[in-house]
Amino acid sequence: MKKILCISLACTSIIACGQQPTTAEQADSLAISTVETHSRAVIDPDTIPTSVAESKLLDPKKTTIVALVNNPAALPQGYSIDTTHLKKPLLLDLNGDGKQDAFQVLKNPNKKGMQYLFEFRIADSEQVYYYENDEPDYDLDVFGGFDIAQKNEVFVDQMLTDSDDLVGPEHAPEKAKIYLEHQGLVANLTEETCGSSLFYLKNNQIKRVSLC
Repeated sequence: MKKILCISLACTSIIACGQQPTTAEQADSLAISTVETHSRAVIDPDTIPTSVAESKLLDPKKTTIVALVNNPAALPQGYSIDTTHLKKPLLLDLNGDGKQDAFQVLKNPNKKGMQYLFEFRIADSEQVYYYENDEPDYDLDVFGGFDIAQKNEVFVDQMLTDSDDLVGPEHAPEKAKIYLEHQGLVANLTEETCGSSLFYLKNNQIKRVSLC
């Protein structure tokens, strides 16, 4: 079973100030906003819960972070943003509300086993969904290319085609077809081999299907 992780956490942020923003900075401000509150952290630093996380207030003194897409949820304890392959967050509308949500890759170098998480951060909320790989042979750092899958696109879950060959939508059985209701994420392997996966939000879970 794929472990789908949704954490709702509050944290602190900084109030942006300084020079007059350029046009590029104004565009970036659509994805970045700031709020100020008490910081929170996941209770167990080595365990990512499968439902909304329990949390507790840290030291009441305030810290500062930038709230991506106006979502002040803290990163899971021990994790930081990994920019090895994805240099900046990818913006996409995961839930169809017309707002730009954010995808980024997280890493916990001190965690045993799987160290990487795919984070899907919902705009103007404290909702965050996580995907952690449950295949023992590889971690999520094998994915090095990321593209946005568009609403209404049709994809095929190759694990459900009952064929050893790649099957396109026109020849796939209905059970294998994925009709995207909103935008999703296509992740491709770093190596030049067929190993793409589709990630999308449905029923408050991040779903993953193998495209090839």
